[in-house]
Amino acid sequence: MKLIQLLGIAALAGSLSCSSSNSGSNPTGPGNPGSGTANVTIQNFSFSPANLSIKVGGTVRWTNQGPSTHTTTSDHAVWASSQLNPPTGGGGGYGGGGGMPGGAFQMTFHTAGTYSYHCSLHPPSMYPGFTGTVVVNP
Repeated sequence: MKLIQLLGIAALAGSLSCSSSNSGSNPTGPGNPGSGTANVTIQNFSFSPANLSIKVGGTVRWTNQGPSTHTTTSDHAVWASSQLNPPTGGGGGYGGGGGMPGGAFQMTFHTAGTYSYHCSLHPPSMYPGFTGTVVVNP
């Protein structure tokens, strides 16, 4: 009887330890990565995902996968990346097969708030949908 109880407790403990894998440094999805790293792709004059939520201490990494040079620039002077070059090599500039990956920039957010951003080379006045938002939750 005690053996059955011990096996039941061990199984419960094992399932509980596996269910907490969405916290800490592991992303919980493209729009809500917890305190890990959220990835944003820049391609076709858009950010994908354009809007995401992270926790304080989380990092957002923008990577250019399109054929043009872009930036990620805060609307309120919190950050400004350098120019992020497109991928080079096979795949026509879209990162397919060989070559070098596109330029990347990352930002770790230490303060809760809502941070809007754009590409400074292709401003919202000319490309209205080329914007994004990072919501940083406590």
